[in-house]
Amino acid sequence: MKKGKFIVFEGLDGSGKTTQLHALHSYLSKEKGLKCRLDYEPSENLLGALARGAIKKKMYFEPQTMALLFAADRFEHIHHDIKPYLDKGIHVICDRYVFSNFAYQGLACDFNDIFEYNKASMKLLMPDLTIFVDTEPEETAERIGKSRIGNELFDKEGVSVRENFHRAFEFLKEKGLMGELLVVKGNQSEEAITKEIIAHIERNGF
Repeated sequence: MKKGKFIVFEGLDGSGKTTQLHALHSYLSKEKGLKCRLDYEPSENLLGALARGAIKKKMYFEPQTMALLFAADRFEHIHHDIKPYLDKGIHVICDRYVFSNFAYQGLACDFNDIFEYNKASMKLLMPDLTIFVDTEPEETAERIGKSRIGNELFDKEGVSVRENFHRAFEFLKEKGLMGELLVVKGNQSEEAITKEIIAHIERNGF
């Protein structure tokens, strides 16, 4: 049986990545008739719940602990919620993956440490395609301000997080672990971004 494709969306909160994730899922499942599953990180398991609690400022962990927590959640997530579907030929479209670990926990932790924490997961599974919705931090901050009640842990770190995403892509490329990457400008209309993503997938014979 042919394995499913693993597609990951990355970007700052408020970048529009989740909107595009749903748009791609709709296109592949409804228009192309493919079996697709939506997934998210942090996951729905216990470790993911702890990570979401820290993001929502409901609890506190040291930065190094946070990096380890996200890495541990990812390893469990791959085994129980991602790989079983891929092995059945079902495509998985995931909101965030290891790149977010570098981008956010990399604000306080060394990239080499984060790499070591995630080495087992990256050896097990890396995306067939990573789509980075690259939106200016000023714009994402404005969108978040209009839609969110209360702040999350990294809301004020947009500029540094964006830089870390780009650093992470280069870092993993140097390690030979960076697969196909599509960077789309997030300041376009939702329709234009969706069209660009679908065109890229069609060109590459998805």
